Amino acid sequence: MEKNRVRQVYQSKTAACLLSLCAGFIDAYTFIERGGTLVAGQTGNVVFLSVEVVQHHTNEIEVKVATMVSFMFGIFLLSVVQPLLARVRWRLISLIPMLLLCLVIGFLPTEVSNLWIVPPLSFCMGFCATAFSEVKGLVYNNSFMTGNIKKMMVAFGQFARTREPIYWKEAVFFVCLVASFGTGALSSAWLGSYFHLQTIWFAALVLLLFLALPFLIPIRLFQDEGPNHVRNEGLSPKYSENS
Repeated sequence: MEKNRVRQVYQSKTAACLLSLCAGFIDAYTFIERGGTLVAGQTGNVVFLSVEVVQHHTNEIEVKVATMVSFMFGIFLLSVVQPLLARVRWRLISLIPMLLLCLVIGFLPTEVSNLWIVPPLSFCMGFCATAFSEVKGLVYNNSFMTGNIKKMMVAFGQFARTREPIYWKEAVFFVCLVASFGTGALSSAWLGSYFHLQTIWFAALVLLLFLALPFLIPIRLFQDEGPNHVRNEGLSPKYSENS
């Protein structure tokens, strides 16, 4: 399989939406089944932590603090090894720890402290958020939606002002990201009522589907995906160049 073909698939809108769906799924899982902490939504964790401190609910404070630190360290570590991301396989390898964790965590009973479950997942989510953050030069977030919602509405506003089709395509892309994240969270909550702690195995299936994309979908379906203009928001020129 040609290297350019693989890169084109993993930097497609379909791949971005799958990762967003997985992030929403895991966020809802840890919130419902693992102590009310979000793996990716650090803004929510700050709010929950503040409320718990004021109300003297200290049971999960250390989990939320460790989760936030783990997420930041995951981003930091992958930024340090950024030159390796020029090769597609290194980006894919960054997903393997999360895949394995999802498989293992489904076997762990509630007696196991969430401190050994949620922070490691958050560390891996930081990896994922850093390794996969661009579709043809358009920067997005696959693990939290506030920035995507902002970019969606800015793109709609620019389309309303200029009538440029590129802004419409950009806005639709961010709509799909937000919808994918919401679908993941909704699916996790629904499946959780049946599978409980084992619900996270479905997130592992989504990650396996992501890794298998080049083998499942014809490359021609990805060739005309827009937008293809480069914005470089928050990325170094070197990162965008090698993406």
